[in-house]
Amino acid sequence: ININITKTTEAIVRLAGSFDDYTGPLDGGSDMYKKILRANPVEFPAYFPAEYSEGAKHILFGNAPRGNTTAGYINPYADLVKGYKDYTKSLIEAAFELKQNFDFITKGLKARALFNTSRYSYFDVTRAYNPYFYAVQDYDRFSGELPTIRLLNVESNPTEYLNYAQGGKDINSTIYVEAAVTYNQKFNDIHDVSGLLVYHNREQLYSNKETLQLSLPYRNQGISGRFTYGHDSRYLVEFNFGYNGSERFHKSERFGFFPAVGAGWIVSNEKFWGKLTETIPKLKLKATYGLVGNDAIGDENDRFFYLSEMNMDDGGRGYTFGQGLNSGGYSRNGVRISRYENKAITWETAYKTNLGFELNLLNNFELQADYFTEQRKNILMTRSSIPSTMGLSADVKANVGEAKANGFDASIDYNKFFSSGIWVQSRANFTYAHSEFSVYEEPEYKEKYKSRVGNSLNQTYGLIAERLFVDEYEVTNSPTQTFGEYLAGDIKYRDVNG
Repeated sequence: ININITKTTEAIVRLAGSFDDYTGPLDGGSDMYKKILRANPVEFPAYFPAEYSEGAKHILFGNAPRGNTTAGYINPYADLVKGYKDYTKSLIEAAFELKQNFDFITKGLKARALFNTSRYSYFDVTRAYNPYFYAVQDYDRFSGELPTIRLLNVESNPTEYLNYAQGGKDINSTIYVEAAVTYNQKFNDIHDVSGLLVYHNREQLYSNKETLQLSLPYRNQGISGRFTYGHDSRYLVEFNFGYNGSERFHKSERFGFFPAVGAGWIVSNEKFWGKLTETIPKLKLKATYGLVGNDAIGDENDRFFYLSEMNMDDGGRGYTFGQGLNSGGYSRNGVRISRYENKAITWETAYKTNLGFELNLLNNFELQADYFTEQRKNILMTRSSIPSTMGLSADVKANVGEAKANGFDASIDYNKFFSSGIWVQSRANFTYAHSEFSVYEEPEYKEKYKSRVGNSLNQTYGLIAERLFVDEYEVTNSPTQTFGEYLAGDIKYRDVNG
């Protein structure tokens, strides 16, 4: 609902609701198909025929044992018909926005304010029985008699009635507030000036969190701005910034200032370009440099780095005084520390540079190309230089890592319209990117191949499988593998260090 309160004031109310109720298979459609694809189609039947079920009130589902014990394979048909799930999901959103035009003060000045709240809830219940799984025990394919079968999973208590189980419960709410002031004006048909200031504040509350700290409302706030100037549609300058606050850091590190600048030159709008506009209608050169910050670092359980996390009643750290519990002793639980407070942890930052150009040829080809670099600092890492002899019961983390990246990105578009009404559109793009750690918290390895310094941020580490051992002779004459016994047919790992 849009309401024009005055000629310059507008109020907007938005309401939206989404309600989803489901009754169906326990796994849902996509997960059910995954089980069908992964099931063995020839190891056992989906179920044994009615000739076997005399006196039974349940379906005789087929399966096969792993070893000589219980059913060890997926039977998708059993999972499909053994029960059903009910879930209810709802999302309600409400927003109120107020817009004000301040042209009566100065032309191009506007302001707006927004309040938004949303409520999301989900819960499910399942009603299902434990299937009876059977496997063929004896079968003489020449006699023509039915094979004998045996019950596989008697130890898992199969049932002929529905059991009830509660599933996940998810309830959360969000409150978001935003206020902004904008300015946009052009002077003497040459000077384009614009400005934007935005304040935002968000609070999110989640249910069913495991710890006290995670149960508290999630909050962040900040202010950002953008200021641009364009001269005669040829020279462009922009400055923007973000001053953001994060609840995850101590008050001394909580707020970060992240500025950026950019400049552009539309060469094709210069007078000297002249008749070149017929061949190259647009040529634009551009460059940006800025600092960005990231507070989504570490694990969710490390929500407040500046606060310690302790269990004051841990039975695993308890102690008994006296002669023991059975002899009148006195026992008390102990204290376990899962995180030490660290007031120095702060934003992960990245210095980004981008150089590029935009080129149009014959009004048909549009080419864009960019070269970018990034220098990341303050990457959160677990300290490996702290010896175990210090007696710490939890890892210590710090902003000690550094990384760098660079790359090239390009795209070309082709658009052609013919007088016959036929038109053609196409696009091609290419990206190359390289990244590597320049500082990584790790031991001083004698074997250089173990170090992450100089390697990509996405580098995979682990054993390299060459092939399988062919026979026992090859096993005997190969270097020892340090993780248990191995036989012919096992994986043979590459001997990296000789």
